Amino acid sequence: MKFLTKINRNFFMLFAAMLLVICIAGYFILQAMFLESARESLARKSTLIQHQIEQTGKLPQFDPLSQVTVIPKPAGRLKPSIKEVELFNSHEDELEPYAEYTKKVFINGTYYNIQLREETIEKDDLIFSLGVALFLLLVATFSISFFVNRRMNKTIWKGFEENLHAIEQFNFRNNAPLHLESTHIDEFDRLNTIVYGLTNKLKEDYRSLKEFTENASHELQTPLAIVLLNLEELLQQPLNEDAFKKTITSINALKRLSHLNQSLLLLAKIENNQFSAEENIDINEVLQRKLIEFEPLLHAKKITVEWTEKAICFWKINHYLAEILINNLLSNAVNHNIPHGNITISTKNGEFLICNTGNKSQFSDEIIFNRFVKGDSKSHGLGLAIVKQICETHHASIHYEQKERHCFRLTLPKYQ
Repeated sequence: MKFLTKINRNFFMLFAAMLLVICIAGYFILQAMFLESARESLARKSTLIQHQIEQTGKLPQFDPLSQVTVIPKPAGRLKPSIKEVELFNSHEDELEPYAEYTKKVFINGTYYNIQLREETIEKDDLIFSLGVALFLLLVATFSISFFVNRRMNKTIWKGFEENLHAIEQFNFRNNAPLHLESTHIDEFDRLNTIVYGLTNKLKEDYRSLKEFTENASHELQTPLAIVLLNLEELLQQPLNEDAFKKTITSINALKRLSHLNQSLLLLAKIENNQFSAEENIDINEVLQRKLIEFEPLLHAKKITVEWTEKAICFWKINHYLAEILINNLLSNAVNHNIPHGNITISTKNGEFLICNTGNKSQFSDEIIFNRFVKGDSKSHGLGLAIVKQICETHHASIHYEQKERHCFRLTLPKYQ
């Protein structure tokens, strides 16, 4: 969940809770206000009645809603009270609400009970009307506040979102500098400073690691070549069977190590964009030539090749890298195929596809292009990593899918 979405959701939940509390409290407050208003009115009338009794000594005659009676001395304090009652209205044929005020007074040696009733307005209807008006007013206020607040939040967080997108797109391999916009907010600008420092340190470490890999590969080439040459010369000498086998094993291991070293060196050169000479390469022509080179291997495993679709397909790329990419894809299709298997090739403008039969693989599109991921012990696990790196540095994409066949789909840049 996005940060702004969470803020807006919490704001809405808070408003809903506040609205519920305000409506319930408002109902009881209005009810108490109406009753208090009736009490004050009836208390004034009770005082007038009390004065009249004091002056005349007689019980006043009022309408049926007002009653004054002589009572014996009451127990306890003489404290007025008010309550809500409902009386039947014969004209309306319904019960109507009244406020009933009762007051016991002592006048000239006699105790009187003054009971006054006053019809109250239909408070339920009034409270409902006031409640609806208050509810609509609060909802309107909240809506305006909500949308204004969301708009302000979007404006405030716009710079942060743009910087977040820039960080997501940042890649050490393309050597492009990271550019973050100033948001004029202390916390965000402080975060930008921290990100700048972190990425600069990581870029320096990444550059040092690449240089180390390239330099180490260069330095290893010469001693490997010398050891291989000495071992091959040693084979020319008379050796017993055990020494001969050990020498052959050592030569094979050194060749494998030399191949791995060359692949690492190639990856470092590709990452450093050292293959700058690019031209429009006819992918069909490169595939055709490579298939001729692979004919002995294809014949040995009795693998058939079918070119299902052949259309114009050009890619602006270094010729040497195009050869390596197609060579690695075809080599993978042959090495991981089955006897009497099949390879299908399809080329069209902007895309080409290589599929092969084979045993089920445990690798997915997210894993298979990683370095040192290998399907058998004979592979060094860098062939497809080199293919992926070539595609990334030349703005193409490659994906692997496994259904009935193992397929590698390479999509070329749209501007080609």
